[in-house]
Amino acid sequence: MRFYLLASSVLAVAATGLAAHAQGTQAETSQGASAGTEQLVGLEEVIVTAQRRSESVQKAAVAITAVTGDALVNQGVTDATRLNLIAPALFVTNGGGANTGFFVRGVGNFTNNGYTAPAVAFNIDDVYVGRPSSTIASFLDLNRVEVLKGPQGTLYGRNATGGAINVIPNKPKLGVSEGNVAAQYGNYNAYEVMGVVNAPLGDDVAMRLAAVKSEHDAYLDDGTSTADDLAIRGQIYGELSDTINVRLSADYSAQKGTGTGINIDGVYRFTPFSPTATITNRTFVPVPADVSTLSGMHNQATLNFIQNNASMGPLFSPMVGYVYPSRNDKYFNTNAEINVDLGDAELVVIPAFRRAETDDTFNGPPFKAAMQSDVAKQYSLEARMSGKVGDLDWILGGYLFDESVDGNNSFNQFATTNFNDYNSKIKSKAVFSRLTYHVTDDFRLVGGLRYTYEKREMDAKINTVTAICRRVPNSCPQVPTIPAALTLAEALSQLSPSLFPVTNPFSNPTASATYPYGPLVNGQPGALFQVVSRNIQDTASDGEVTYRLAAEYDVSSDNLLYGSYETGFRAGGFNLAIGRESYKPEYIKAWTVGSKNMFFDNRFQVNLEAFYWKYKDQQLGALGVDGEGRNALVIQNLGASRIKGMELDTKAQVSETTRLRANIQYLDAVYTDFKYNQVDTSQPTDPLNFQTPFTGCSFQQVTTPSRSFNIDCSGKRALLSPKWTLNMGVDQTIELDNVDLVGSASARYRTDRELGFNYLPTSRSGDDWTFDASLSIEPHQVPVTVLLFVRNLTNEAIRSTNQGGAGNVTSFTLEPPRTYGLRVSYTF
Repeated sequence: MRFYLLASSVLAVAATGLAAHAQGTQAETSQGASAGTEQLVGLEEVIVTAQRRSESVQKAAVAITAVTGDALVNQGVTDATRLNLIAPALFVTNGGGANTGFFVRGVGNFTNNGYTAPAVAFNIDDVYVGRPSSTIASFLDLNRVEVLKGPQGTLYGRNATGGAINVIPNKPKLGVSEGNVAAQYGNYNAYEVMGVVNAPLGDDVAMRLAAVKSEHDAYLDDGTSTADDLAIRGQIYGELSDTINVRLSADYSAQKGTGTGINIDGVYRFTPFSPTATITNRTFVPVPADVSTLSGMHNQATLNFIQNNASMGPLFSPMVGYVYPSRNDKYFNTNAEINVDLGDAELVVIPAFRRAETDDTFNGPPFKAAMQSDVAKQYSLEARMSGKVGDLDWILGGYLFDESVDGNNSFNQFATTNFNDYNSKIKSKAVFSRLTYHVTDDFRLVGGLRYTYEKREMDAKINTVTAICRRVPNSCPQVPTIPAALTLAEALSQLSPSLFPVTNPFSNPTASATYPYGPLVNGQPGALFQVVSRNIQDTASDGEVTYRLAAEYDVSSDNLLYGSYETGFRAGGFNLAIGRESYKPEYIKAWTVGSKNMFFDNRFQVNLEAFYWKYKDQQLGALGVDGEGRNALVIQNLGASRIKGMELDTKAQVSETTRLRANIQYLDAVYTDFKYNQVDTSQPTDPLNFQTPFTGCSFQQVTTPSRSFNIDCSGKRALLSPKWTLNMGVDQTIELDNVDLVGSASARYRTDRELGFNYLPTSRSGDDWTFDASLSIEPHQVPVTVLLFVRNLTNEAIRSTNQGGAGNVTSFTLEPPRTYGLRVSYTF
């Protein structure tokens, strides 16, 4: 409560100061002018603030990719899931619902709930976003996006072991009345309408308002993969005096539609066991020819295939009744930035509040239905001071973070369902510092230090319900599977008393109880309805020091060499999974050497980076099995992993009208020690290896202290880590008498990569190429731009994720298909 009052008070004081100072003298400069783009002799230079100071991206001695707002629009990057297009090191996935997974060079996790933390920090307007669900809102009126690769353990700290993504909006300008509007239409009935206005409010105050509305129809034949988005942002900036300025920002966004749809790959059907099996004893049955890559799971041919080929024990009823996906998510955020010139130092204070409300139904791995509804509230406060003493540049800061998530979710797998009711709380605080000592005019030594303390609380109730067929042989076609609902009470309300005659049996369930279920057979229940109820009330804390050591050398004004060693830390957390209720922190050590170079009056840029990362107890989250053999979303710690590689980034201004670019990454990412234990889901009377694990990794049956499997994935390639990635493109301007024509073409190549935690033979992506092209028409006499575009020109079906779910049905998601359209923008 004290922290909430502190953050609220700072926001209130800032707002009052702006209101009182709306009248003043005319300013001649605009806030935020130090960040964005700067035109040099040749190539346009991007100005970044990734190291908490404004500098050219070519002068920043860190591994970073930065893209301007205009370039993002031209490439169709309108939300977090499209960031794949701008950085070869980055993968962004969405398996359904609101949650987004970020992977940088194989580091990340698949998150499908509201209480797990990402491995890549996502920051909007210098505010860390705690929940992956809050990052998918449409990008709006952006100045740039910065992607930092590798641990950011000092300046960013929390959950930045894999890297950080900074989304920076355009900021208000003093004394300027300007704006732009744009409209876009394309295939899939896709449209976007966007507007931005900047206006002075007196002499020393300015406002900026931006809004966008966008929709598109289904990418898949079953009507899924639709979007219906709205976003609004308002900002006010004022100079209260010569030494104090304040910026207030508030935004609202809403997302509807179906969200990402899934496709079915096939079914791994149970086959006779082998007592000495070391690979899964299941045979893959692919979907038939009448089920295409773009059919979608809710296509009737797909549903028929599942019903005819998959079987979900222990009920063994038909797998019918998949619930159609939907999204209804709302986000509200407000933050302030207060800058004070103290003479010998600069002070920056950033208080923020974020609220996310999600209400989603999706199918995911697949499930009959995954439903989640939660409210996340986040308060944060960061304060930084920076200055210079002789040859020493210094930064000193502190950070507070307070988050609570209240929610319900259920994951219906026909014969078994987890109903979770949870409250998760996180309080984190940190102090940090970075020192840069100028040994000479050209050589600098850098040291950074951060101490983070985090306390976590989980208060949850798990009701795991299983329907069990009692007939011999196992077959209960007349017994319905568990109804899909968010809560157990809502599921039971859908059952007829003739199927479930017990009244309110779970209003206060015991640890385990069993009830008759379904029609009677010879006077006896043909099936049983079993509930296992558990309470998780746990508290944990972690404290850790992370640090950075680096050296920077300016070979010349256009050539930079740098090297660094940095450590990172991500706190542990809780699973709502019986027997796997918690996981430990993860740690990373990273070595980086790099060179950034500009040649021929900045007409040619060559940047090279080599990296080597070592992980200990790396966290990896995916659909797995809890301690009692039931499917659950589980984060677990790997033993160790090693990631190494190189990245080369080049740009060339071949002539005044021709520009080339190319980026290539080599990545060798391996789980060097990845072993875990999984409970044996077969019956005690079954032979050994009767029901082997659903995995492509090697395994061994053990019988003590109880029957289980030791699974070994050591040596496997890290998820979403292609060995080679290549991005390249060309921009060509044709100057005519009254108009400029700007043609752009780009290509992206990625080698085969692992898409799913199970390492099944079908979970690989294969190599893929994609091509994009655009033509911009820019008249000289009017401020209008017409853009014609096509993305994924050859309409490749590129897989993004692959998972195995209920009944061993495997599913996959796709990146967007070929899209094309027309965009018209007007600047005033």
